[in-house]
Amino acid sequence: MQSKKKPENPLKGSAAAELVKNREAISQLAQSGDAQKLMALLQQRGGVQEAAKAAAGGDPSQLMAMMNQLMSTKEGAELVDRIGNQAKKAGLE
Repeated sequence: MQSKKKPENPLKGSAAAELVKNREAISQLAQSGDAQKLMALLQQRGGVQEAAKAAAGGDPSQLMAMMNQLMSTKEGAELVDRIGNQAKKAGLE
């Protein structure tokens, strides 16, 4: 009788460390002043919760439309650019 081999853990070793590092970086980025300001701007326009739910369900079109509208403003474009730069510095390319 053959013993059943346990499936290998996909989050073993360096992959797990990278995931933890990315998770921490994302958490810090989400709590930044720029991210909070971006969320406030999106919420002012309304529909953020519904757009996020639709995106989580596989339809990102509402969220993308909101982001496109926001990025057409100077303030929104600057915020998104700064958040992108912060993400790159944190290794989240």
